[in-house]
Amino acid sequence: MKVKLLHTTGNRDIIETIWDKPEPKANEIEVQSILTGICSSDVAMYDGTFTTLPKEIQGHECIGKVTKLGSKTGVSSSGIKVGDIVATRGEPGFADYYNTPIGSFVKVSQASPRYILEPVACGINIAKSIMDKDLSKSIAIVGSGFLARVIYDYLKHNGYSDFTVYGRGFKDYWETATDVDFISHSGHHLDVHKKQQGFDAFIDLSSKPQYMHNGYVKTNGTYVVGAEKVVDNLDFSKFLWENITIKCPSPRNPDFINSMIEAEQLVKKGKIKVNHLWGEGYDRDNAKEAFDNRINGKDILRNYITWVK
Repeated sequence: MKVKLLHTTGNRDIIETIWDKPEPKANEIEVQSILTGICSSDVAMYDGTFTTLPKEIQGHECIGKVTKLGSKTGVSSSGIKVGDIVATRGEPGFADYYNTPIGSFVKVSQASPRYILEPVACGINIAKSIMDKDLSKSIAIVGSGFLARVIYDYLKHNGYSDFTVYGRGFKDYWETATDVDFISHSGHHLDVHKKQQGFDAFIDLSSKPQYMHNGYVKTNGTYVVGAEKVVDNLDFSKFLWENITIKCPSPRNPDFINSMIEAEQLVKKGKIKVNHLWGEGYDRDNAKEAFDNRINGKDILRNYITWVK
């Protein structure tokens, strides 16, 4: 099946090409794109600051309509049928149609940006990496945007109440959260403030490498690498001597589909609030404008592409 596909070469360009999409395998469904979220890695790829992926795997935050089932799909995914609306984690999200396997999609009630579940599930997956029975642990989040908001909502929903957030975005929101110590921050070193001994859990959503060189985590604590970063000359002695666990949660986690399922339920119930985190939608023919507006700061909120009128 020949379909239209958008991709970038990393030169702030959006190119439309024809892609020969294969038929769905036995464990796959075929999806017609309706909405595709634009994440920060997509923007960085467009800007040439992130590795340019092959065109067939660009875009991954999707909602679409099921148009075809593989031979095993109907039985193995709770009766999914043609015409259902699904949120998917898979590529290429910037194509008119694509295939995605069982374990990478969740049925949703409507094709609304609030049900673009992949980035919400990313936040849940990160939050789960620090969760245990100790609800009193001190938690730092470096970053204050989409992922930080989801992580905070999820951890709060699960009983945690001691948060310090470092960042610049959504200042009004964070300063009204009574269980959050919000510290406006954009520099190289963090003010650990009242937590002079560091934090029990440190979730680093920045691409800055320097935070791994500093003692922000308590003995027996957890350091979460929540975004790609290159760290030169890192001495792991402190992590070893103080029994600090480093975690790198990602959608490659085989349990990630459960984070998507949980995301759908929590968004539906309003336990994770994402309506105010999604901004403008752009027609697929104006996709370049969507990327440019993220780079130039016109779109502060996360934006998305619409494929079907």
